[in-house]
Amino acid sequence: MTNKFSFSSLINSVSKFVTEQQVIEKKQTPQQKAHQLEIENSILVLAAEVIRCDKNFSTQTEKFVLSFFNKQFGATRSKHWINSISNHLEIGTEPFTKIACKELKMLATHDSRIHIIQFLFDVAASDDFINAKEIRCIQRIAGYLGLNEKDFTQMKKTAVAANNPYAVFGLEETATFEQVKSAYRKMILKFHPDKRGEERSEEEANLRFREVKRAFDTIKRTIG
Repeated sequence: MTNKFSFSSLINSVSKFVTEQQVIEKKQTPQQKAHQLEIENSILVLAAEVIRCDKNFSTQTEKFVLSFFNKQFGATRSKHWINSISNHLEIGTEPFTKIACKELKMLATHDSRIHIIQFLFDVAASDDFINAKEIRCIQRIAGYLGLNEKDFTQMKKTAVAANNPYAVFGLEETATFEQVKSAYRKMILKFHPDKRGEERSEEEANLRFREVKRAFDTIKRTIG
């Protein structure tokens, strides 16, 4: 019995040619090792493309990516992974994106491809809110990976609900920048630590104040 690469099963470390017994025994043939490298490199390309949306490979994002790859593939190639992303950020990812998705369609299960898209949403959210440019990028990648609109919409809904700067202001993403600025001014006054009411602790006020400023700065970079 053979299986495709899958984050959600025992067969989570090599390729579609690996057997369950080989995973248990941690044995890989040269062909399986080659397919693992293809999978690693393909996911790195996709992660770099999402990171390029903000042109910001932050320390938080680097730590998140390393944690993901260490968990999935072991911690032996950390330097390679970071160097690979840095190289793709420098030279661009567009020539490689479709090729990477083609490799993953061949080597990964449907469930694995869903996990990859979820990972990309997490990359987008690792150092800031998810913005519209990142969503468009991930949607394009999901299409290349052969995922249907229903699957993508559900993943987007879940990711954006937890990482949407507009939601901080109670606004939709179609709101104008003037509407955002108006909501921002009101909330800055509401949550300013020096003007908090008795119903709100200083710690809560500080937390919400920073969140409001971060949300505004995120939207300003995108549409302001």
